[in-house]
Amino acid sequence: MTRCPLTYERIAENKRYSEAGLKRLSPKLKSLDPLAFSAEQLLLEAIKAANKMSIQGIQPKLSAVLSIKNHRFAIVDHAGRYILKPPHPVYPEVPENEDITMRLASYAGIETPLHGLIYGIDDKLTYFIKRFDRVNQATKVDVEDFSQLSAHSRRTKYQSSMEQVAHVIDQYTTFPILEKTKLLQRTLFNFNVYQNGNHYLNNLF
Repeated sequence: MTRCPLTYERIAENKRYSEAGLKRLSPKLKSLDPLAFSAEQLLLEAIKAANKMSIQGIQPKLSAVLSIKNHRFAIVDHAGRYILKPPHPVYPEVPENEDITMRLASYAGIETPLHGLIYGIDDKLTYFIKRFDRVNQATKVDVEDFSQLSAHSRRTKYQSSMEQVAHVIDQYTTFPILEKTKLLQRTLFNFNVYQNGNHYLNNLF
């Protein structure tokens, strides 16, 4: 027996995904073909797309859409609804690590976007996550992070503190106490998962 990378439930050896996993992606999806790239090819595509991505970060990533008609994720230059993160050439099992971390976050009661693992043509797993700043392929949701709200530049954004984050919540939210409760929940989760107080601050900024 093997496990579905979308739901972690046990499935037959001749299957890649469970029915429940496919339905999570779309009720219309009956099967999912592998990505049309190997892990090495995905990294090359990510390097080429680096300057086109609106999302920052050092981890290689690609923009993608889910084509129900073609039963697979397709890489696109713009209007993507998903982010793909292929295996890292230096650090093993980064996609698996990110997926299980998000799964643990959801178990802890933290709201998380649709995410999971999908196979490439070389049977290696790539992490995907649905963009929360897109309503559809044509409509973007304006999003500001704590760096922007606290008027930090890219150079100074990590010179902040959790106290400053709390101040921003007081200043910009309708229900500060509720949002601070969420902040505490996420901070405790981050501490237990990463044992690194700075990592969560980096995610906020």
